[in-house]
Amino acid sequence: MVGILIVFLSSFSTTAVITPLIIERCKSRGFVDRDLHKQGVMVPYLGGLGILMGFLAGMTVTGFLGMDSRSGLAAALSGVLGGMIGLVDDLFKLRKASLVVLSALAGLPIVSFRVGSPIIYIFGLNLGDLFWALVPLGFCYLMNSVNIYAGFNGLEAGCGLVTSVSLCICSLIYGSQESALELASLSGALAAFLLWNKYPAKIFPGNSGTYLIGAVLASAIIIGTIKAAGLIATTPYLINFLIRLKNRFNWTVGYVDDEGLIKTRSLEALWSLWIGKGSSERAIFWKSILFQGLFGLGAILFSCSVR
Repeated sequence: MVGILIVFLSSFSTTAVITPLIIERCKSRGFVDRDLHKQGVMVPYLGGLGILMGFLAGMTVTGFLGMDSRSGLAAALSGVLGGMIGLVDDLFKLRKASLVVLSALAGLPIVSFRVGSPIIYIFGLNLGDLFWALVPLGFCYLMNSVNIYAGFNGLEAGCGLVTSVSLCICSLIYGSQESALELASLSGALAAFLLWNKYPAKIFPGNSGTYLIGAVLASAIIIGTIKAAGLIATTPYLINFLIRLKNRFNWTVGYVDDEGLIKTRSLEALWSLWIGKGSSERAIFWKSILFQGLFGLGAILFSCSVR
């Protein structure tokens, strides 16, 4: 537990120091985008770089705490690839099809280092070595699922923090030190980033942040052999993915009425379920966090029941 705390504080402090610098540089260089729910407000959008630096600082510390070097390297490489793929999209606006294909690359370090267990049963059949061929597809799904559950101040980082903390606890229950340390590193970085990303946001994570979160969650689930708990904890992403699929992935974040309330015309995404006749952005954030937390708790209870 002491090691988990050390990694968390290392990543937290690094992101806390770097994020204000990124905010100022983004403003001076014009890397800003419109806050869709606040008229005339422009916000820096390369916050994923601060999360990435914090995550890497935490992963560096894991080497002093006895983390398996192969697992640590594979996890770090997957995180870097996820963040860099998102950053390229932030800067150059890739085609969606190209971005989906590229996101699968983040799973290759897990495949090449063969970290985690390939034992997984579907309809009673053990996938065996076929599992490794499916790993990039799993990364592709989770990275893009995290990316499209977005649009409100603090939502991406907040849900990512809840999920990573929940799965960190699951990893400790399962006795997977490597996965727990990796998730502690992500959790610390996200907790610090939320200081500036919470409502009203002073910086957005951008695709560099969302793709990094998805890549780290995917690698930790595989490295820690917490696949069942991982599926439970990430269920909100799946629900949102299916809703967005029904709408052909048309991007929407609702609209703001004359009274300043956010409304939606139909079931556009998961957050639409709790908007009702209108909601504030803060309320949408906290209801989303609560919903994410329920599945995180479910993953923890499941882990306790099987260990």
